Amino acid sequence: MVKSLKASSIRYYSFAAIKSPKSCCVESPLTGDDILYNHRGEKVMQRKQNERSTMQTLKQETADSVLFSIGETAQMIDSTVKTVRYYDEIHLVKASFVNNSGYRFYTTEAIWRLQLVKTLRELRFGIDDIKKLLSGEISMETSLDWQIETLQTEVQALNGMIAILQNARSTANDYSKDSKTTPSPLLSHIHELVDIQKQNQQNRQQFVLTKIEEIGFMSTIPAAWQDAFFHYFNQYILHPENLSAKQLMAWKELKELISSPEFIADLQSVEFLFVNIAQHAIYTTKEWVRLMHRIQKRLSIALKNNYEPHSSYVQAIVEDALQLYSHSNATNDGKAFLHTIKAHIDKLETENFKRSVRLCSKLSPKFEQLSQRDDLLFRGLRWKLQQI
Repeated sequence: MVKSLKASSIRYYSFAAIKSPKSCCVESPLTGDDILYNHRGEKVMQRKQNERSTMQTLKQETADSVLFSIGETAQMIDSTVKTVRYYDEIHLVKASFVNNSGYRFYTTEAIWRLQLVKTLRELRFGIDDIKKLLSGEISMETSLDWQIETLQTEVQALNGMIAILQNARSTANDYSKDSKTTPSPLLSHIHELVDIQKQNQQNRQQFVLTKIEEIGFMSTIPAAWQDAFFHYFNQYILHPENLSAKQLMAWKELKELISSPEFIADLQSVEFLFVNIAQHAIYTTKEWVRLMHRIQKRLSIALKNNYEPHSSYVQAIVEDALQLYSHSNATNDGKAFLHTIKAHIDKLETENFKRSVRLCSKLSPKFEQLSQRDDLLFRGLRWKLQQI
């Protein structure tokens, strides 16, 4: 809960206050304007009226017009100024008011939001998940389900490591300390733990290839196009040689998911678009991957600058992405093709696909960033369709 402050600390701030050894700023008892005095006590400047008007507007818009400095805000939620400032900079919880000198101030409502963010972070929620939760993009129920699944995976991984260490400790108790001729069994068990944290890259690749062959996914597509479509999956999920215990558990769950009939059915339902792109190609596979890289880089810039799906920047990316996923057999009706792409995206909204993305994100932070970029692209496409 938000810590209570002494009554003496609750006050309206003189937003334009300038603190320096050579000057001071006080509030006029007659006009309420901020007046700046130099070190000799001489009035040198009267603060512009527009900042005071902004303050009055803010007061009128809030039932409780008390504002707290960033330092007091951090103290009330038992956090740091650096953290509160960071949340403002990434647009997670914006400051309620920033004066001309750049000082941040917060209302009680903003402080409660900061307290909620702090609590969610303590429960290991990611920043992006909290953003989606606060914006209403995902429900509280969905967010909790995702976090429970994440923590359960971590618990399983930790339990596996604890079991190995306990076994190693038990073996070490039976080992004679006077023995100098044989290595300690403790070291062999520790080595076993290291081995468990490693997963053979070739085995992962072989598993995926075998599974694709079993279900006949993209069987009519040339190998070069299969590599193009699986480019990021191969790079982020199959390429890393070493996996942590947590990642190893996520890979185990992913293998089980990929093998399930429900996921296979979902996968086969999205095959049609890729088959058309490959069989009626307007790009070479090398050119297609290069253009895809360029789109992903622009999406990264859009996310970094917090561009909205309807912004001209994101909409330009949507146009290029539509061209990338087009093919020579596509209809000349742009609206019809847009609906085709949307239908494809909608098929990716199943719980199985969402879970596969979450597991892949645990396996690779880069894959998580990829899913965030794709999410922005999909939201931009849906906005474009709404305008037609």
